[in-house]
Amino acid sequence: MAATQPHNSSPLRVLLVSPLPPPNGGITRWAILLLGWLDTQPSVSVRAVDISTRWRAVEDMKLWKRVVGGMLQGLRDAWRILVQIVVFRPHLLHVNTSGQLRGPWDTLMLAVAAIIRVRSVYHIRMGRLPDVMARKGWEWWGLRWALKLAYRVVVLDKGSEQALKRFLPADQVVRLPNAITTTPSRVGHAAPDAPSVLYLGHLIPTKGLKELMEAWRELRPQGWRLRLAGLGNAAYQKELLGIVGPDAGVEFLGDLPPEVAWRHMQAAEIFVLPTHTEGFPNVILEAMAAGKAIISTRVGAVPEMLDADENEPCGLVIAPRDAGALVAALRQLLSDRELRETLGRRAQAKQARAYTTDVVFGRLLRLWKDAAGQKAGAGEQSCSVAAK
Repeated sequence: MAATQPHNSSPLRVLLVSPLPPPNGGITRWAILLLGWLDTQPSVSVRAVDISTRWRAVEDMKLWKRVVGGMLQGLRDAWRILVQIVVFRPHLLHVNTSGQLRGPWDTLMLAVAAIIRVRSVYHIRMGRLPDVMARKGWEWWGLRWALKLAYRVVVLDKGSEQALKRFLPADQVVRLPNAITTTPSRVGHAAPDAPSVLYLGHLIPTKGLKELMEAWRELRPQGWRLRLAGLGNAAYQKELLGIVGPDAGVEFLGDLPPEVAWRHMQAAEIFVLPTHTEGFPNVILEAMAAGKAIISTRVGAVPEMLDADENEPCGLVIAPRDAGALVAALRQLLSDRELRETLGRRAQAKQARAYTTDVVFGRLLRLWKDAAGQKAGAGEQSCSVAAK
């Protein structure tokens, strides 16, 4: 089967292969936000194939379980995608990937698309790509053929873009940030019972939570609360509490619905993400949209997002795995309200300028149309979106 190029009078058909919630995470939030935005675009019809991992807990990283379960899920996903290619007859395949063990399955999907002459966009949703390419290990082996098969490869950060342009033709690589939107229903929040520092994300070791507990143990700021929201197991929470000790003002909020998480974000004074590895974290965008003072690490696109190397930064960026630097950054913000407000204003202004859905998803839509040989149109207001 050969996919025909769409005429401007007919909708562009895109098959989106991506994890969808639950559980909530950066890629799943991006996908839901994109599908909602596409509902205002009449020139596109999208079907989504959900490839979320639900057969193991997020924090369960046992290699044998990931390999065996990943093989079974890969076969299931490949079959479902093939069915949708036959039934939906897409003009374009868009595949989201976080790398790791997905590389060979991504290669299979993109190879099938190439055989039947459906162009593909391969969206790399991680900031580790330069390191993966430099190590040339099993993860790079799994990714490299998928990269070559894709018509366009989308990356999140400047470092990944520069590394990939040494492997692929420059015009094959596109750097595109994530985006966020806020709606009136998400604006209000109750007055906090105490000033708080908020962490929002999965409760796993690679998010730098051990360093966060060590920093909080050293500071123990009077009257402040440290709140951690996200999916995690009880054993790891107990381990973290063992570091900081009792009566330290630390609260675990659990995995919160988006609207509840947003209220906690609005109520916080400081947002902290001391992660070891990241791509383009949506949660940083949420903190920027909320006008929060942000502390994060120099990984992935975070330095670009927060203008860490510019004259007027939007947040404090420290080295990953450095508890001492985290202590210093927290101490600085805890004691300086004016600095918190200044950083929050700058972050909010940059998000409104550079990371809105209209700006970012508008660029993605133009990329799709270019890849499919379709000219961009005007007056795009409604789109058919389905999840399979």
